[in-house]
Amino acid sequence: MFKIDKSTWLDLCPDLTIGAAFKADAILFEEKSLTRIADDVWDKGYLSEPPVFSARETSSIFDALKILTNNGIPPVYIYVFDQPWFLFARLDKLIGHFLGEEYALLPNLWAWYFDKPGERGWRPHHDCHLDTVFDIGGDQVLMSLSLWIPLMDVDEANGCMYVLPREKEFVLNDNPEMEQEQLEAHATALPAQSGSILGWPQNVVHWGGSFSDAALNPRASLSLEFQNTAFDPLVPPFLDASNPPSFEERLKLIDGQYEKYKHIAAANEARYFSK
Repeated sequence: MFKIDKSTWLDLCPDLTIGAAFKADAILFEEKSLTRIADDVWDKGYLSEPPVFSARETSSIFDALKILTNNGIPPVYIYVFDQPWFLFARLDKLIGHFLGEEYALLPNLWAWYFDKPGERGWRPHHDCHLDTVFDIGGDQVLMSLSLWIPLMDVDEANGCMYVLPREKEFVLNDNPEMEQEQLEAHATALPAQSGSILGWPQNVVHWGGSFSDAALNPRASLSLEFQNTAFDPLVPPFLDASNPPSFEERLKLIDGQYEKYKHIAAANEARYFSK
């Protein structure tokens, strides 16, 4: 959709790269931490971990999101650059704990940037309507996982994430099309600091809040989805999470994602639709 060559993208966001080698180490999680995080996912339906990324890692991506937005380019085009891919690649140990060491990246991605009252995240939805948690031989096995990383602090004033915990999913039994206003009474808000990790199995209902006059800073965030390769791909093709696509492949993927999801994107992104 945006016919911009590589050099122009780099001129727009000179602190980021395209096609650089990934050099950072995977973040190490202690086994007891991984067990605790997994217990949260099985019991509550989500994980919400304190910051694991430094301000240096997140600030350059945040600055680039702001530049893209100010130039009328949808935030999802941040994935033209290496750094968002590298950020998630550092979570290899965490993702592998849930999906196995041979997990794959799904060709689903999105990014958000809000800085005006009334702008908001997506309405309540599942990333996948299928059951994604299975009991196999007494062990719980996860098919797919969505991860969400805030690049600035998020809270209820600037549009943090909300989830419907597993223990509250029964409210949808009689009314599976329950409106957001009704769901909010049963939801858990997930305020988080910049560089934190949020995530959920893909059949968990979740949504983004609204940016209000009380917000202290913009809401900027990234999301990618991952799958256990023991299952057929939910959305083909599987991508190599350790080796981001080429520049040309990224543009094709991002263009496709934008066309696929713009109909459910927040109303604040209408400013991009005519571009």
